Amino acid sequence: MPARRKSVELSIKRQAIEWIVSEGGGVPSRAEAHFRALGWRISAGGFRQWWHNRDQILAGQGNRRRPVLGEAEDVLVDLIYNRRLLKEKVTRDWIAAQAHQLFRSSRTEEEHEEHPIGFAASDPWITAFMQRNGLSLRRRTNLTTLTDDELVSRAVSFMHRRVGALIVVADKPQNTSCWH
Repeated sequence: MPARRKSVELSIKRQAIEWIVSEGGGVPSRAEAHFRALGWRISAGGFRQWWHNRDQILAGQGNRRRPVLGEAEDVLVDLIYNRRLLKEKVTRDWIAAQAHQLFRSSRTEEEHEEHPIGFAASDPWITAFMQRNGLSLRRRTNLTTLTDDELVSRAVSFMHRRVGALIVVADKPQNTSCWH
């Protein structure tokens, strides 16, 4: 069975190009022996191809799909952080509504006519957006921390209420059938 072709990450290509520039003297075929010693299984032809396309590789951000909202996603993240700082609830529906609004406001009529893109802030999109930006809806919105004195005072207050509730329950008879 023939070996399957495996794509090489952009960071590895950049590392190889930087080595060719700095230590390889600008000769890409020298990189094969160096990187083979490091355990890389890439032919000299691969290094030559990367060297030939080095401008695109160094300028590129990879072949991943660009976010539909682009820079508007940063604005959406800021809106979420601001809402959390105000201790207001952030829901998936709210994120979807804000994303729709930002998408509509970020595109002009001409852009929409030339390249009509349908944007739906679906559940998978919201999940991916939250993962890309390290967000979680279960994260606490209270960013302040309690001092030790405040924490102890709240714990004591809680225990006083607990004990008071236990005393009230203990005064009630457990078996009410014998009182009739």
